Amino acid sequence: MVRISSAFALLLTIAVGAQAAAYCQCLYADSSHCCVADNIGDCKSTCMNAVPIFQSKACKAGGKYSNVSFFNAQARTGCKP
Repeated sequence: MVRISSAFALLLTIAVGAQAAAYCQCLYADSSHCCVADNIGDCKSTCMNAVPIFQSKACKAGGKYSNVSFFNAQARTGCKP
C-alpha cells in the first residue's frame, strides 16, 4: 500500500510540475505584469505581440516574459488569443 501511494504521489508531482510551466506571464517593458497566455510552444513568440483582454494597448516588451504557475495564472488578466 505504501508503494502504491508513493508512486501516486510521484506521478501527481510530475503532473503538477508539467502544468506549472504551461503558462507565460507576458510583461511590460518595466517588467510589470501585462497578461497571461497559454504556453503553446515558445513564450517569447507568444508574448511578442500580446495584448491584454479588454484593452487595446499591447505589452510592447519585445516578447519579455516569465513562467507562471497554473494557480497564479488564474488570478491574472489573460491575453487576447
